[in-house]
Amino acid sequence: MNIYVYDIEVMINYFAVIFKDVNTQQLFEFIVYKTRNDISDLYQFLCYRRNDWLVGYNSFNYDDQILTFIYNNYERLFVNEFAENITATLYALSNDIINNETRQREYAIPFQSVDLMKVGNLLHKSLKLVAVNLKWHKIQDLPLHHNVLVEDKDLSLLHEYNLNDVLITEQLYIKLKDALILRWEISQKYKINVISESKSGVANRLLERLYSDKTGIPIKELKQMRTHRPIIHFENVVLPEITFETPELKSILFKILRSVYYKDQPFIKRNIPFNGVIYKMGFGGLHSDDKPGFFEANETEDIIDCDISSMYPTLIINYNFVPAHLGSSFTTLYKEIRDRRLTAKHAGQMNESDTLKITINSVFGKTGNENHWLYDPLVTLRTTINGQLFMLMLIERLTLQGFKVISANTDGIITIVPKDKRNLYNDICQKWCEETMFELEFTEYKKYIRKDVNNYIAITKSGKIKTKGEFVQSLDLEKGVDKPIVSMALYEYFVNGIKPEITIQNSKDILDFCTAKKIDSKFENYLFYIDDFELKRTKLQDTVRFYVSKRGDQLYKVDKKFGEKINYCVGYNVKILNDLNKSTSFDEYDVNLSYYIAECYKVINQIEDKQLKLF
Repeated sequence: MNIYVYDIEVMINYFAVIFKDVNTQQLFEFIVYKTRNDISDLYQFLCYRRNDWLVGYNSFNYDDQILTFIYNNYERLFVNEFAENITATLYALSNDIINNETRQREYAIPFQSVDLMKVGNLLHKSLKLVAVNLKWHKIQDLPLHHNVLVEDKDLSLLHEYNLNDVLITEQLYIKLKDALILRWEISQKYKINVISESKSGVANRLLERLYSDKTGIPIKELKQMRTHRPIIHFENVVLPEITFETPELKSILFKILRSVYYKDQPFIKRNIPFNGVIYKMGFGGLHSDDKPGFFEANETEDIIDCDISSMYPTLIINYNFVPAHLGSSFTTLYKEIRDRRLTAKHAGQMNESDTLKITINSVFGKTGNENHWLYDPLVTLRTTINGQLFMLMLIERLTLQGFKVISANTDGIITIVPKDKRNLYNDICQKWCEETMFELEFTEYKKYIRKDVNNYIAITKSGKIKTKGEFVQSLDLEKGVDKPIVSMALYEYFVNGIKPEITIQNSKDILDFCTAKKIDSKFENYLFYIDDFELKRTKLQDTVRFYVSKRGDQLYKVDKKFGEKINYCVGYNVKILNDLNKSTSFDEYDVNLSYYIAECYKVINQIEDKQLKLF
């Protein structure tokens, strides 16, 4: 089996595809243009790829379709055909793929398709922004509009652009290689093809297979099953085990019990004030409205984070929250998958464990998806509402006994516990577990530093460091890039006591100072500057990577229709860095280090000001 990364470009009078053999690094380029016609060579190339992987980006929805069309229609449309007619046909096909949502997909793909956009869960994220996350040197949009006639002088530019996309795809493939190996192993073990699936897609396919095998219901029939509920009364949602002691939470429960859910209405959201904290209920779980803060364990107080182990799966199994059209057979299977996952985890079979974990955790979300065979909105409501109310029960009990809950987030509660009340804390948690059938996992923190509930650093007593949001050090492919040096400096300050200015002044990677933005079709990017005492502007590509400089220009996105200008970095000059020259020294970039230091202290001052008020 060979692995090829590839990318296609289609213009009015130009077609090109470049393949790169990942193992041998050999390039294969096929072009159709007035001076060159490689369509027959491309067809022959595809004929010999039956056992190979063709790896692209957004290729499932676009590139694969074009290649499959060529393969399926070669003899009918392309044999001995003029280049101009071939490019016209492929250009029309390209527009149809892009613009026609009801278009029937091409099948009989003569190769194993791998779409890295799906594997990496990068839906709706452009390859250019992915390139920024990969710290790729060249961020390049298509140099010509796709409806412009290509001329001879454009050929080298288009080749450079196409090759750059292929090389970015190769880097992404390397990044996701372990995920692809896992999908290959799953495909082999369970006799399903999940090579080019997202985590959710893998879970879906595996669950289909396992449930079909267990019940004998064909997958095709299974996919048509649903339980529709246009109206749901919350008295049928909330478990009788949910009870509160305080008037304010009793009142909230009373209001929830009287609520009615109507199909297609927004999911229930409530702000619940309790003991000076606002707790927000919603589809994503219970979250406290956390202000910036710095918490540190001391001689008299511990900081303890108790996490509910597998909260949603536990609710589904223990309380038999199962779609009505599936019944107890699904509960049995679900428990079997959970137990199999735990066995694999304890045996050190992490690939198997991770696969089954994804499958288990995917069920809850799919019960609320009308397009999925697990759909039953009553299950969705029962799972999420009762999970949040159970958490509020524990928060209430801790609060009534004098404990200070400082954060609640989805399935975890962080509490300040006086050392002389540790046994009481443990007793409350143990009794709650016995009543609810949950298990709790406890982690003690030395320090807990937060900007808000989703941006924090937690340092355990054993020295492990947990980060989330702005404090995360590794680049997340699913998120954007916004001056990572600030996150790095904040981390070093709060974890190691190093001043931000030291971290920032010692950093020599210009890409750590960069931000990336991509505009939609309503806007255009412009660089505004003064030349000869006159304000001028230069239009830029849609994707821009830039940093704040001592001497630069003003970067705006401009509304095409209304002319409104929005400054990307108000009060500061920037320089564009779409094309990195690796020979350029850091000092030559003339970075405005003061700006990045100031951004750090905005966060630090918020947190440390709160610390003074807390202690």
